[in-house]
Amino acid sequence: MSGEGQNSQQLQVRPLAVDAMLLAKLVSAGTAACIAEAITLPMDCTKIKLQVEGGSIASVMRQIAKTDGVKGFFRGLTPGLHRQLGFCTIRLGLYDSTKEFYMKKTPLNDGLPLRFAAGISTAVAAVCVAQPTEVVKIRMQAAKSGTVRYTGTLSAYYQIAVKEGSKGLWSGLGPNIIRLSICNIGEVVTYDSVKQAMLKRQLMEDAFPLHFFAAVCAGFVTTTLTSPVDVVKTRYINSIPGTYGNVGRCAVALAREGGPTIFYKGCVPSFFRITGWNLIMFLTYEQLRRVISSRMNSY
Repeated sequence: MSGEGQNSQQLQVRPLAVDAMLLAKLVSAGTAACIAEAITLPMDCTKIKLQVEGGSIASVMRQIAKTDGVKGFFRGLTPGLHRQLGFCTIRLGLYDSTKEFYMKKTPLNDGLPLRFAAGISTAVAAVCVAQPTEVVKIRMQAAKSGTVRYTGTLSAYYQIAVKEGSKGLWSGLGPNIIRLSICNIGEVVTYDSVKQAMLKRQLMEDAFPLHFFAAVCAGFVTTTLTSPVDVVKTRYINSIPGTYGNVGRCAVALAREGGPTIFYKGCVPSFFRITGWNLIMFLTYEQLRRVISSRMNSY
């Protein structure tokens, strides 16, 4: 009887421990992403303006400051936080669980194919759920300096839903699935791969220096991979419906307009923004995950 009682307790405790760890990852991912978003949003606003209106980094920042003041650098903050809560909670918070699922249900072992599969799967799920937040964020940020396209975030959701329906709220779904899949490979998969490689070779310990190094690597890879998709996505989402017809035509039109270099317009502020975002997000995530899981396991 005592042996059966102990086994019963183990069966009860193990799922609770797993649930606590998963919850800690979900909460930590969403919270860390929101903190990183708020801190790095000025560079994101600058990047969006560069992609839509052109110019130099300095001229765009001067224009934003002149016409809108400090608040101009934080346009789209609320939908940006909505976006991170929807996107990062899923694409990062569920990443380890998705890897474990694939390891159990498929022939994939712990390696790049497994990480790619998990990264792409969580990215697709995140976009399908939270794409309206992306649309609202970009449209609010891309409004011409000195103008107000929507009176507020809820107004933006409402107006897009009424005037354009679900098609408007989920506009750019295809390119954003591609972009976030690439982004997740660049960020989460690169971070995970670099971190595990360093730990496996015992070159670094699982501490701040390793997290910092892995986050910088993730920022560089992500910027290189996502800039072309990001430019096309921004132009397509912000265009008048029917302007390009589809994403492919938008990409062709951009190539004719500015050649290959147009796909890396805004890549400098994008690099600083993405790398800064990765540093803040991953460093915060690692600490929050440990604190939250420790507190939950203590109950």
